[in-house]
Amino acid sequence: MLHLLLAAALLAPQEPLPPPPPRGPAPEALHVYLDCGLCDFDFFRTEITWVNWVRDRHDAQVHILVSTQGTAAGGTEYTLTFIGQQEFEGRADTLRYVSRPAETDDAVRRGLAHAMSLGLVRYAAQTPLAGELEVRRAGLPPGAGPAQHPHDPWNYWVFSVGTSANANGDASDRYSYTSASLSANRITDAWKTQLSVYGSWTRNAYQVPDSLGNLYWFVSPTHTFTFSGMLVRSLGRHWSAGAQATAQSSTYYNRDYNYVVGPAVEYDLFPYQQSTRRQLRFLYAVNLERDVYDQITLYGKTAETMPNHALTVALSLIEKWGTVSVSLNGTEYLNDLRKYDAGLYGGFTVHLVRGLSVGASGSYSAVHDQLYLPAAGATSLEIVARQRQLATQYTYYVYYSISYTFGSIFNNVVNPRFGPSGSGASSCFCF
Repeated sequence: MLHLLLAAALLAPQEPLPPPPPRGPAPEALHVYLDCGLCDFDFFRTEITWVNWVRDRHDAQVHILVSTQGTAAGGTEYTLTFIGQQEFEGRADTLRYVSRPAETDDAVRRGLAHAMSLGLVRYAAQTPLAGELEVRRAGLPPGAGPAQHPHDPWNYWVFSVGTSANANGDASDRYSYTSASLSANRITDAWKTQLSVYGSWTRNAYQVPDSLGNLYWFVSPTHTFTFSGMLVRSLGRHWSAGAQATAQSSTYYNRDYNYVVGPAVEYDLFPYQQSTRRQLRFLYAVNLERDVYDQITLYGKTAETMPNHALTVALSLIEKWGTVSVSLNGTEYLNDLRKYDAGLYGGFTVHLVRGLSVGASGSYSAVHDQLYLPAAGATSLEIVARQRQLATQYTYYVYYSISYTFGSIFNNVVNPRFGPSGSGASSCFCF
């Protein structure tokens, strides 16, 4: 498998490395907010480097709102609305980009980047940096480097707090769910810090008969609490190193507490600046794991401490002919090499000829590390309610698709009356 991954990566068309990045924009550069839930934001940040991309729309001078509709031929029309804010209040422009049905993901995002650049020129011309910009047929080279942002009082820290809840039921079945989350992230060229806390509470109640036919309520409460943290240092164009830590408490996995912490190192065969086009990453970690179980396990344990190591190999390619994504993950306990977990995940979409594309995805995991399974097993009601993890030696899923589009080459008409246009097309407003 590693040989196949290496061969696929090395045979992919190579592009020369971009020249050293030019001086990034000053604080006076245009502040832009992209409002598009399905867009490849990382790609646009590396392609359009002469603006300052901002996280919140209230900080932007230009708000780009992207919406989509299907075309008659099965393609997609992207409508880009440029909404002026602050000194550009009251100014608005609209541009459209239409993708063909068989167009690759890379071609679509490059078309969108070109449309965005055209729409932003009008606003950038009114900034102090207008004299440093030039409009020419060939744009800035790909991967020209991220924008240099002005002074940030938050020092690049971004925080997020959220909660959600829902409930439903009837006379014999009741369900409720509540969750809460908190995250703090700081990402710069040199360091990457990510911290998150998540908790969820679920309560299932079923009215079931006993041996005498009398009805009673079977209540199935579960909870999951998780913490994850990561600190990564950039070590050049190919290497990075850092540490990861997780903590978990889960009734489903029979864990009162689970802690995993350890160092990790990563090597990317391609320079990180090309990550929006191609990646072949090798991530190796050594961890110390501590488990405290809710019930005694199949192995007679109530708590244990174990060392393990983990390897992840991930390949991602986005080319004109399609996309490929493959990852191989494995974890092995050093105190007992018979206890391990290994998984292969992959998918591809290939455009063979005009209008014809094929795709497939799937995964397979060999599971030999369920050390947490309770010795008492699970009752039939717990199995139906999915309250406990069950013993297994593998998991899998498969999916494939084939599509062929033919007919008129014209693809410019959008008619939203009575619903989406085109066969199988759908409308999406990416707000």
